[in-house]
Amino acid sequence: MVIMGCEEMVFSVEPQKVVPAPFLTKTYQLVDDPVTDHIVSWGEDETTFVVWRPPEFARDLLPNYFKHNNFSSFVRQLNTYGFKKIVADRWEFANEYFRKGAKHLLLEIHRRKNAQNHPHHHHHHQQEIIERLRRRNYMLLSELTHMKNLYNDIIFFIQNHVKPAVPCEYDEHGLTVHSYSEPRLRELIKSSSAAVTEEPNGTVKLFGVALSGKKRLHPGKVDEQELE
Repeated sequence: MVIMGCEEMVFSVEPQKVVPAPFLTKTYQLVDDPVTDHIVSWGEDETTFVVWRPPEFARDLLPNYFKHNNFSSFVRQLNTYGFKKIVADRWEFANEYFRKGAKHLLLEIHRRKNAQNHPHHHHHHQQEIIERLRRRNYMLLSELTHMKNLYNDIIFFIQNHVKPAVPCEYDEHGLTVHSYSEPRLRELIKSSSAAVTEEPNGTVKLFGVALSGKKRLHPGKVDEQELE
């Protein structure tokens, strides 16, 4: 109420009219247009709608109603208003208040509160992702460091404890006859004078196994320098 001079002026304000969300109104118009039924149309019982050709739908129709041509974005919007994809092999959506000839029911469709984009929530979600990636990266680095240390330990062990193998003696079938390490070979030679024998043809044998080399003058003695 505003009083001006001696006159009393009364302004009446009508209640604000409630209208459906623009997304719902535009989607209804898009589906209800018979000209584009080959691309998008009402379902068989007119309580659902089907996007028959998603590429043409996104390219040719979405820009006429919305400020984008992204089909995935359109589907996400449907989800925020409670629409559900009801058929696995085609893009058919349903909402109990979205049906042909019942445009007034759009007022009953509300956007899900938990689906609204809150900047703080979005930032918090990004921080969680970053933290998970940071922890994963730390674990990978720890595993890499462990593998490097293990590799170094193996190399150290091989260099200090494993000696090169000596050639083996093979029979005519390619099977191993004997394979002695050099220290063990020297020990066996020194421990028994009968270890080395000489055949009439001049072949020298060690424990019955022929050795390459020259004929020894004394069967019980072997020049150790020739074994090095």
